Amino acid sequence: LAEGIETLDRRITALAASQHPDGGWRQPRLTGKHARLGQAGDAVSGTVARQTMDLLRHARITGSSASLESGLKALGFLNSFALPRGSQMWECPMYQPDILAAAYAVAANHDAWRCTGEEHYLSEAIRWAETGVPFIYLWTLPAKPMMLGATIPVFGSTFFSHSWLGVPVQWCGLVYSYHVWQLQETLGSRTGLAKRLAKRSDLGFTPADWQRIVRHITVSAMHQQFTDGDKIGTYPDSIVDFEKKMPAFINPEDIMANVLLLNGHNPDIKTIRLGQAEQTVTISSAAKIQTKMDNESLAIEFDYYPGQPVHFLVNRIQPKAVSVNGKPLPRVKHAPDRNAGWWQPDNSDRVYITTPHQTTKGLLEISF
Repeated sequence: LAEGIETLDRRITALAASQHPDGGWRQPRLTGKHARLGQAGDAVSGTVARQTMDLLRHARITGSSASLESGLKALGFLNSFALPRGSQMWECPMYQPDILAAAYAVAANHDAWRCTGEEHYLSEAIRWAETGVPFIYLWTLPAKPMMLGATIPVFGSTFFSHSWLGVPVQWCGLVYSYHVWQLQETLGSRTGLAKRLAKRSDLGFTPADWQRIVRHITVSAMHQQFTDGDKIGTYPDSIVDFEKKMPAFINPEDIMANVLLLNGHNPDIKTIRLGQAEQTVTISSAAKIQTKMDNESLAIEFDYYPGQPVHFLVNRIQPKAVSVNGKPLPRVKHAPDRNAGWWQPDNSDRVYITTPHQTTKGLLEISF
């Protein structure tokens, strides 16, 4: 965990350093056959959405105030756009509507809300989620079960020659549905807020409506999978006439992530932020977590897959002792991997914790 976070830190630092003063990024000059896909120096939502999402995800998980500042600045630039465009510049013209830009914008605004609690970011997340709906087939022909929930990637083409109208690229829809699920999960646990925001939105979708969107997209992807042969389990990059599967053939990771969501197992990193008088403590883990904190200790109830260790990143806390289920957890001299222990790097507010293998729900206690 520690090595991964440190590598991510370096990438995020470089990303923030490349940000323009107005918070955005611009399209660099393209060469060769890509030169006609977009004008150098222009910006659309897709030229900034992925970067903004990455900054705010880092801010949420690590508690980095620098990433939050850069991310919110980028988000102001991103949310000035009305439509999702230009997130697939490796082959698609910059100015055509693109569902990936919608997906990244949903995630960015959702994480901004999770970091700040400011309601208008949830409104923006819903707005961007709504911009992705036109890419989704919400009807089907009787003999084409994969049609319902199939998603086209863009309203446009590749290199102005190969049209994507009527040609689903389901991995794009699966990225969108993953982030939409995270949003609806937040809304579903806050009924009053969800109703209020739905009234302000264009489509007025409830959390249950968004769940159906995710289910349609995921089930369509499963219908597109190969059921036998050497490609069993994979699904196509695109599909023609809802019958002919076109390469490349993709491993089903994004399908599995959405299937887990639909079955009550959220694989995303969970984060809780606890406000103190002079600082905010951030706790992140793959486990389901609930917390209680007073002036002397932090208690974290966690629930994860039986037989597996659980990893935690806790920011802005200086532990005196750590225990799991009432048993002391040793302080170690190096970053713990799958071995139980806790470690705090020199001159750092971060604490990395790995629990012993769990058979039931656990209780992590940190005294400070």
